[in-house]
Amino acid sequence: MSPGWRATILVLEENAAVQELVDQALREGGYRVLTTKNSLEALEVMRRVRVDVLVVGELLQDPRHELVDELYSLQPALRVISTHGPDDLEHTDVTASLATPFSLDELRAAVEAGLAADWSR
Repeated sequence: MSPGWRATILVLEENAAVQELVDQALREGGYRVLTTKNSLEALEVMRRVRVDVLVVGELLQDPRHELVDELYSLQPALRVISTHGPDDLEHTDVTASLATPFSLDELRAAVEAGLAADWSR
């Protein structure tokens, strides 16, 4: 990360308690964090804001792979970290997948690794 540059992380998580923990951990890491609880909110945010990393958790109402594919079409350089394991994202390009339960240190390390990686589809 270059000096003065703060990565923007979009957290897409339906569980409010998990969303709050992830948000706090990433803010403490110096990131700009935006949170959403469903795919419509995520799409709206990504149409307006350049996002560096999407942290996506469990989505009960939405097929995650379809959403991630649509978000990639909006921002092809997007890095995706799944915090609910690979399950329905196994055929989608993800930067990292964390098995549940994961530690906040593991999450921060995955975000750092994703930002450092030369990521292109």
